[in-house]
Amino acid sequence: MSNKLNALDLAFLSLEKQSTPVNVASLAIFEIPENYKGNFPRELLAKLESQAPGAPFNQKLSSVHSAALPSWETDTNFDIHYHVRHSALPKPGKLDDLLELASRLHSRLLDRERPLWEFHLIEGLENNQFALYMKMHHAAIDGMGGIELMENCLSLAAGDEVKAPWAGMPSHRKSAAHESLGLMEKTTKLVEKVGASSKMVQDLSKMFVGQGLKAVGIDKNTSPVPFSAPKSMLNVPITGSRRFAVKTLSLTEIKALGKQANATVNDIVLALCSGALRKYMMEKGALPKKSLIASVPVSVRQVNRTGNQITYVVANLATNEPDTMTRLALIGKSTQDAKKELVDVSADAATNFAVMAQGLVAVMNQLNISSFMPPAANVTISNVPGPRKPLYFGQAKLKATFPLSVLIDGQSLNITVVSYCDSIGFGLMACRDTVPDVNVLADYIESAMDGIKGGIYLRDLMLEPKEEK
Repeated sequence: MSNKLNALDLAFLSLEKQSTPVNVASLAIFEIPENYKGNFPRELLAKLESQAPGAPFNQKLSSVHSAALPSWETDTNFDIHYHVRHSALPKPGKLDDLLELASRLHSRLLDRERPLWEFHLIEGLENNQFALYMKMHHAAIDGMGGIELMENCLSLAAGDEVKAPWAGMPSHRKSAAHESLGLMEKTTKLVEKVGASSKMVQDLSKMFVGQGLKAVGIDKNTSPVPFSAPKSMLNVPITGSRRFAVKTLSLTEIKALGKQANATVNDIVLALCSGALRKYMMEKGALPKKSLIASVPVSVRQVNRTGNQITYVVANLATNEPDTMTRLALIGKSTQDAKKELVDVSADAATNFAVMAQGLVAVMNQLNISSFMPPAANVTISNVPGPRKPLYFGQAKLKATFPLSVLIDGQSLNITVVSYCDSIGFGLMACRDTVPDVNVLADYIESAMDGIKGGIYLRDLMLEPKEEK
């Protein structure tokens, strides 16, 4: 792992304060092997605790108490028992009990004096199941990095061997051939690097000019401009308490709907969230006249790079449109236009654009002025593709996985989606004091799916040729 934090990693560190822990996590539910003799969770924990940590899990921040920019350094006093913890749910171990525990765990700041992660093995879940909750600071990992971590420690077949997540990520070190380059080759590489930096500056300028042209109405691109979102019940100062809710839908069904509606899976996901938000806010008499805007993270991950490698596009959720199919079409047009802005733009330029946007949000966060400024976006909605085949942790089969993400001041809701096999899991993280009934919003995602099915049925009905009398 590189010792340096990239600019986006540093931006995530600067976002954090007591009311805004910058933790990302996964909540994975496993099935205990049938007819297993013994206490499977406890025996699993013993196997895990015996494994030494590798990078980045043995790395902590330097310069915690100084003004110097931090870097990663090895923790010479690493304590596995601090990071790896064991909990049990009260009987009968309902899913709601697990979500309540995950909400509380996710509300806590990670200790910057230690490596920035925790692992909780949670036993006592009904139906002969247990759960693993693992959180890391967003400065250390992004969504695709989390999927890579999952695939690194899980296997395609049940077996006795178990690899702890903290045993280390696959190495991305430079090859020996690269290290032994001659002077001419090194000079060529330097010229290429300078050329790449020049292109990055040009691409970054292109992105900012594009946003400016949209803001003044010259460019007809339909993706919204950042910081043009309407004020809403979600965009208020938040506290550090969290509430987490989940919803699982069929990935095959979502793909089928997308095909019927000529929409991508991501468009359907955004439309489901839009429909749920519209219904939820209408019931509370709090739906803005102007459409809600979503910040949508996009991976620009490159091989042999560590740290966060993401940028953001902004999408119109069309929550002010009552017709389901029209709303879906508007969302599709907006995301399509947003993707055009990333065409021919280097990954470094896209990431630096995100750094500048997050830097501005971080300043607003630290100065507590988010309530006086237009929101950068009303909500963050992220869709991360996950493994398509069943996975095992030792002998235990992974049944479901849900993502838990970050809230920033002035944005009380984050919806992150991860697919696994034929299911797609929605993880809704909310400020407990602003959206205490986030479970209702999760249920409305399923209602929104029924709305899209109904919209497609009515459209097809209208298109059917009428019989002559």
